[in-house]
Amino acid sequence: MEWHATLTSLVMPPLAPLLGLLLAFALWCFPVPTAVARLSLPVAILSFAALWICATPAFSAWLGQQLGRAPRQSEAVPQAVVILGGGRYRDEKTGNERLSAASLERVIAAAQQAPAQLPLLVAGGRVYHGEQAPEADLMADLLQKNFQRAVTWRENCSRTTAENAVNTAALLHDSGVESVILVTHWWHMPRAADLFARAGLQVQPLPVGSANELLPRAQGGLLRWLPSAAAMLRTQVYWRELLARAWYYWRPLPPVRNQCPRGGS
Repeated sequence: MEWHATLTSLVMPPLAPLLGLLLAFALWCFPVPTAVARLSLPVAILSFAALWICATPAFSAWLGQQLGRAPRQSEAVPQAVVILGGGRYRDEKTGNERLSAASLERVIAAAQQAPAQLPLLVAGGRVYHGEQAPEADLMADLLQKNFQRAVTWRENCSRTTAENAVNTAALLHDSGVESVILVTHWWHMPRAADLFARAGLQVQPLPVGSANELLPRAQGGLLRWLPSAAAMLRTQVYWRELLARAWYYWRPLPPVRNQCPRGGS
């Protein structure tokens, strides 16, 4: 999946504006009288402006609003709770792995807010080469040890949200489950719920957080327009989500992935 992440980075900040600045420098190296050389200044200004704007809280908040609200809830009575993985941290030297902050928030939200009587399914495999345990196993261990919640199903072969959807649907349909409570972050929920519905499951969203979180304290007034690393990170997350939504809109769902080789793929 490394190639997929690389291609995505090429069209997202900060890499895309930085490549624009590199192009401007290359154009500037042309002989001055040429028309190509005259493009260096406009390209540089445009790239710098894009980099600045993408790193401001005002722009990241606006971009987050474009993701839209969570989809309408299904009227069907939910039969299970599905928790989608949100990544992991891995120590390259020791190989130790633990759930990322996003995954932890989803697990905690499910443990605290989802009906305790419903069976749980955790979804997430190995995305990158070198990963040891499937993410579903990390989530299941946390739920069982820290929240005393048994996990009925572990969908541990998926690498993307689309694979989450088709693999989960295959597992649950075999058990007669047709409707679920879906747990993921608010910015991920519209795309995830749409993919799960396309896979044949009726969805009741249980989003983690909301768009009202977009501007934390100390980022109002003038600070809204000053670049920050936190705002750039949010811009990356939301921009990637919009790109993924457009990508899956035009593509069919992937086949069910039953084979999950050790160490990622």
